[in-house]
Amino acid sequence: MIINYPYQTQQVRDLAWACFSPALLHLEQIADASTGITGCALQLNPERRKWLQQLDCDPAALLEHLSQQPTHRLGIYFEQLWHFFLQQDPATDLIAHNLAVVDRGKTVGEFDCIYYDHQRARHVHLELAVKYYLGLQRSITNDARGHAFEWVGPDNRDRLATKLEHLLQHQVVLGENPAATHRLHELGLGPLHREVAFKGYLFQPLCAAPPPPVGYNLSCRLSHWVSCAQLLSYCTILSTHTFMVLPKLQWLCAARSLDSGEALNAQQLHALVVDDFECSTYPLLIAAMNEQGAEFARFFVTPEHWPLNAGHEESVRYSSPLA
Repeated sequence: MIINYPYQTQQVRDLAWACFSPALLHLEQIADASTGITGCALQLNPERRKWLQQLDCDPAALLEHLSQQPTHRLGIYFEQLWHFFLQQDPATDLIAHNLAVVDRGKTVGEFDCIYYDHQRARHVHLELAVKYYLGLQRSITNDARGHAFEWVGPDNRDRLATKLEHLLQHQVVLGENPAATHRLHELGLGPLHREVAFKGYLFQPLCAAPPPPVGYNLSCRLSHWVSCAQLLSYCTILSTHTFMVLPKLQWLCAARSLDSGEALNAQQLHALVVDDFECSTYPLLIAAMNEQGAEFARFFVTPEHWPLNAGHEESVRYSSPLA
């Protein structure tokens, strides 16, 4: 589902989406139960709704926080929003973020966030991820199972299976590393509760689409991706006349036409896409807008023959449940 948060400031809407939108995957259904990994337990309660409303009226603190480390990278922006929330929320204390662990001169990993949860009276290691994956068209349609290796990032290099493997077998269990244990001891910390905030979107092809991967959260709406040749007909299916091409830092919350983007009709959008693909092979994320200027659907449009080298042979590298 597309969640249209009511706040006027885009960064506040991004903050609400980053911290409180549904997780893309139920990782507890995927991770080994012995690891104790869970989804992030922090919820959008009435107190936090009130805080977001107040922040929307006066977003200076959030904007100042973001200006301290300007970035064009969506993952870093996503992390910055989380850092602000954990610093500001009265129920949490942010102990550390991006805490590197070094063993004999080599960095073996870093803790995305370590915070103290007053309500649960425990220290938490929180790993953060925001991901967008496009499902590969299936050549074999008699397998009803969903596999993580069938979902590819827009850059054609990132794979959901690869991300899950690294996230669950390295990042969130970093505290088991002896060097990490020593680093935590220096901060006066013992074993940490393990959580992951995994947010994002999945985009299916129009035909021969793979099923969602294991653990997919049904609260998250499946979107589509289309090739440039399919774009105009797909725009007709959406029954709207207005579209926006979303810059990378506007990929989080639902778009509004009153933001910085330029509204286009289907023909203008097609012309822009064709021109862009003359010099780039990176898919574009498009928001379909309703008559009120609010996003009601989003989709990727890709160059023809995308992806060029993402074949199903990758499946041999991964085993259940990550595959």
